[in-house]
Amino acid sequence: MSHYHERTEKDCLNCGTIVEGRYCQKCGQENIVPKETFWGLLTHFVYDITHFDGKFFSTIRDLIAKPGFLSLEYMRGRRQSYLNPIRMYVFTSAFFFLIFFTLYNTTNMMKSDKKKLEEKKEQLNIALKNLRHYGPKSNDSLKRVTAQQVISGLVKDSIEVEKKIHENETAAKNKGAADSLDVENNPLNTLQDSLKAQGVDIETGKVTYSPKEKGLKYSIDTSGTGTKLSTDDLSYRSVIAYQRMQEALPEESRDGWLKRNFLLWLAAVIEDTDKKGGGEYLRNLADSILHSFPKMLFVSLPIFAFFLKLLYIRHKRLFYADHAIFTIHLYCATFIFLLGWFGLDRLQDFTHWGFITVLLVLSVFVIYFYMYKAMRRFYQQRRGKTITKFFLLNTMSFVMMLVLLSIFAAISAAKVTNGH
Repeated sequence: MSHYHERTEKDCLNCGTIVEGRYCQKCGQENIVPKETFWGLLTHFVYDITHFDGKFFSTIRDLIAKPGFLSLEYMRGRRQSYLNPIRMYVFTSAFFFLIFFTLYNTTNMMKSDKKKLEEKKEQLNIALKNLRHYGPKSNDSLKRVTAQQVISGLVKDSIEVEKKIHENETAAKNKGAADSLDVENNPLNTLQDSLKAQGVDIETGKVTYSPKEKGLKYSIDTSGTGTKLSTDDLSYRSVIAYQRMQEALPEESRDGWLKRNFLLWLAAVIEDTDKKGGGEYLRNLADSILHSFPKMLFVSLPIFAFFLKLLYIRHKRLFYADHAIFTIHLYCATFIFLLGWFGLDRLQDFTHWGFITVLLVLSVFVIYFYMYKAMRRFYQQRRGKTITKFFLLNTMSFVMMLVLLSIFAAISAAKVTNGH
């Protein structure tokens, strides 16, 4: 039933027909008061989205308490009493994403400008150190010259970053004072002295290399792809160093897409290991993959329905859309179970109660048991066949999720590396 106020007048505001009931028999428009308060609009929005008049709660109750029941009811044409599957999926998935990203959000957005500048400074210093060591050992004369040009740019960037850090600190300590650098305590002096000691010309950025023994030249052929990794390639310990080198090299001398992404990933891991024992990069990568989990579920939905179509191909009465409806209901239930799992997991982090760990393990079995019961009720096959198809379906789903995980992990690694 609608929660809008009905007009006392009986003429339809849309087509002018005299309305005999609440809805116009000609155009179908509801004969309600056109002007509403803001609270009324908000209330009606909640009603329309969730059907809080009872349909939403009854649908969720039947979804959880009666696995496969809603899909069966939909097949039988009994749909008016329940929330539309697509609508329910949109609502539950949106709520799931909201809670998911609230619990597992990244902290990078909360970093201050000072923190970002300090991280940039550290990355530039690592890149400088890497290229100063890499330059004279390169077996390629072009790369030796390019490394010197890149160092020049890195030196200038380092000075600019250090200057911004000092200016921010000075502004914080002396509000209203003009931009000025304390000669005695200026960190730029320390930076410049350090660079000079390392053979770097501050004005030109050029570096004077000390004689060093060149590394042995060798190569590794990767899986017959024709991509070779040399000692030069394996010398990068900084993402910025590798990126700057690639930008400075002539286009024909740059690495290909596959090799470039691999070396970027490798440099990021090595850089993070040198800085903080390898934890930061791996944490960022895990966080990125974790945040891809909702997308993986969405992509897997039509594939999962296709697997069901294959397993029940002899059911001529069932079309692919019917399997999709069953999958949607199953995924909606999974969203709800996962939200419960996330809640328990977060509670465990705060309380460290041992029995919550047991509940977390049991909840995983509940999800699989729910899936079996849903298949049994919806497809109405004997227990033996259902169990067999249950294991086949989970095996195919496991392989599917591994493939999707590999794809999304590769995408996440590229994002984390490029944003490193």
